Amino acid sequence: MTSALNSENIGLPSVSIVKILPNISQQQLFHHKRCYLGISLDNPVFEGETLEALLVWVVQRFEHCLVVIGDHLCRFNELLFRGCDQSQAADAARMLGDAFLLRSGGSFQRFSDSVQLTRWKEHLHSPQFIRSRSVLDKLFVSDSEFSSSIRKDALAFLKRQNKHGRIPAIDTDQSLKLSCEYLIEEIAVFSALSERGWQVELYPGPELRVLTEIAKGKYSGIPTGLRQRISVELKIDANNPH
Repeated sequence: MTSALNSENIGLPSVSIVKILPNISQQQLFHHKRCYLGISLDNPVFEGETLEALLVWVVQRFEHCLVVIGDHLCRFNELLFRGCDQSQAADAARMLGDAFLLRSGGSFQRFSDSVQLTRWKEHLHSPQFIRSRSVLDKLFVSDSEFSSSIRKDALAFLKRQNKHGRIPAIDTDQSLKLSCEYLIEEIAVFSALSERGWQVELYPGPELRVLTEIAKGKYSGIPTGLRQRISVELKIDANNPH
């Protein structure tokens, strides 16, 4: 299958590893047979040829990949930037996921033997998520360094959005609160996935500050899944095709 993929995908952007956290070798990384790939719906990397390149790279190196479409997570952005209510935000997020699947579903079907497609909301009901979320909520209240790190990531997100002309529709305090809730939910899902055997996360972009600190062992009381998780930062270079 590898040789067939190579011949079929000449000209696709190249994919390479930038960083692995914790700091392990690629040989150690590829001893793992399972990985997951989170899809950020506002990231243009997850479209067209760059998405194809990612999927080809993944299936050449891992036996199974769980793809998690972050659609329901987008409800936080709807609350932040449109100022709508919870129900409207959830509906808008679901429609974003539906639209993504209409555009890109064929790319995943091509690799259906080794790629499993899921949506964000279904991961919020597992016992692993519920347990991890509870631990992280308590840590956010009890550990000032952990909560400060979450807030710094949240502020960095808001600054990036402001730079791109996306201004919150709600006040600053509420914007920061929602952004922190977004991050806690996100890393609780990562923890739950790790506990369920999906320890290797692949993402074409840098890791969150708080997750980098967790990988370095900074905090005590962190959920088991986050302590066992392996984060792989990928780079996609459209100017350097295969």
